[in-house]
Amino acid sequence: MSAPAASAAAGTRDWSDGLKAIPLHQRWPLTLTLSGQARWREEFMRAYNLGTLRDDYGFTRLMVGADLRAGHPKRFHGRVLTELRDAQALSRTLPGGTRATDGDRHDIQNLYADIGFGQSFVRYGRQEVSLNRERLVGVPDWANTRRGSEGTRAQLVRGRLVLEGADIRPMIVRLDRGNRADSTARLRTLSLGSAPGARPLARGLPTQWNGYWYEQTIRTPSSLTRRLTTGARTVWQLGTPSASRIVTSMEFEGALQHGHAGTRELQAWFWVVETQLQWRRVRGMPSLALGLEEASSDRTATPGNEAFAVLYPAAHQHGGFADVIGRPNVAELHAISSWDPTPSLSLRGAWYRFDRRQLDDGVYNKQNGLFRAASGSSARHVADEVDLTAAWKATAHLRVLIGGATVLPGAFLSTTPGGAHVEHWGYVGTTFAF
Repeated sequence: MSAPAASAAAGTRDWSDGLKAIPLHQRWPLTLTLSGQARWREEFMRAYNLGTLRDDYGFTRLMVGADLRAGHPKRFHGRVLTELRDAQALSRTLPGGTRATDGDRHDIQNLYADIGFGQSFVRYGRQEVSLNRERLVGVPDWANTRRGSEGTRAQLVRGRLVLEGADIRPMIVRLDRGNRADSTARLRTLSLGSAPGARPLARGLPTQWNGYWYEQTIRTPSSLTRRLTTGARTVWQLGTPSASRIVTSMEFEGALQHGHAGTRELQAWFWVVETQLQWRRVRGMPSLALGLEEASSDRTATPGNEAFAVLYPAAHQHGGFADVIGRPNVAELHAISSWDPTPSLSLRGAWYRFDRRQLDDGVYNKQNGLFRAASGSSARHVADEVDLTAAWKATAHLRVLIGGATVLPGAFLSTTPGGAHVEHWGYVGTTFAF
């Protein structure tokens, strides 16, 4: 969470440089790095979930960390990381009040130890786990409390390949008490793919690739859910950033799910394809990404459950910043553009269109819950969303953020019970980090 070392790039020394890699022993390679973050964000909401509710509320988050490292990063090394967090929600009166993603007083975000050789390591303790583009497993930084987990994670890097696995339990956030690992939920992962920064194995093969297997189990007093997700992600790139005027990349990710939820069999799927163009020789290197995503629905005519279930994603990063429409039973078309007109200013704009795939199922939210039932409607168009955001790097450590989203109900939301007002959501905030 430390701020980029802009001062080093400029050849000057910043006050925070003295807090990084502090040598603790004259002969042993033992260092300590201190970090911190103070974040404030004010949000306004009009027509919450397309209904009539409105609110204005704020969030604050303080984080401090200490990173103790021993050994050489390219040879044998060890690490102990401790990070504390205090998160608060101020005056939120929307349904749920202060949710588990909003507030958590005086708790541990990370506390783990690892030992490794080069890029390979074995890690145990309370930690954050993000995989691939975080569509299925990620750390939602937008959430005030950030998702944590507890368990073991291991990574083995050999040449251009990386083998990785984890056995973790998600943390239960308790607002005014110590958080604990969820004894009823468990996630085990195994993946094989290209090592970070490695060249393709052969000409014409993807620049990045990864195949994964995730097992999620959830136990309740009355039932057991065991969900197996098997998928892959690949990225092809045309052109090189140093020599090409336009760099084009093509990404594909897809997964199948099976297993059972109580007595119901699970059979689901999702896929996404996205192409991105970046104009490297234009000022600010603008980019444009065009994508299409689909996920299966729960059909009433079959005995099983075919609605694709997201696991533990960084949901805010995908499907629109308003966080209204989720993945199941939706065909999503999106266009996302970004531009940095100056080194300190980043702009982003996005448009999303959501349509129902199957008419006998409704649409869901980003937590797998049913957002709007089908209600016999034959309309496919669910909604459109437009996002506009800006980030200004005021100093080496201070960023100012502003943005918002508008959700326009489509024919399906307009003709089914539950409200179909135009939703407006926006925010302004600052982040100070070192």
